[in-house]
Amino acid sequence: MSSLLIFCRDCAKQVASSQTKNGLCLDCQVRRAVADLRDEHARLWRKRERYRTQNANVEQIGRQISRVEDRMGQRIKELVSNEREAVDYLRRELESARGQRYTIKK
Repeated sequence: MSSLLIFCRDCAKQVASSQTKNGLCLDCQVRRAVADLRDEHARLWRKRERYRTQNANVEQIGRQISRVEDRMGQRIKELVSNEREAVDYLRRELESARGQRYTIKK
């Protein structure tokens, strides 16, 4: 049985209806699920860089960053059943978080 092709409400990408939830494709679901953690990751990364320039101990901040990355992985695993796909999503989200760390929010 084939599924219908529909457009994602967020990114307008055409995907199979079986791969959507609430009108969102899996990419958008993952992006929304980890948005707060991505922001937290960027904040902690900036904090670590700030502390590092002052030659302060950054070990604890590194552990906090690791915990945020673990939570991102858990949220992605809840949404993505395929292990390999989940790893790819996590890699993409971490790249996005690392790119976001130099963006200053007002």
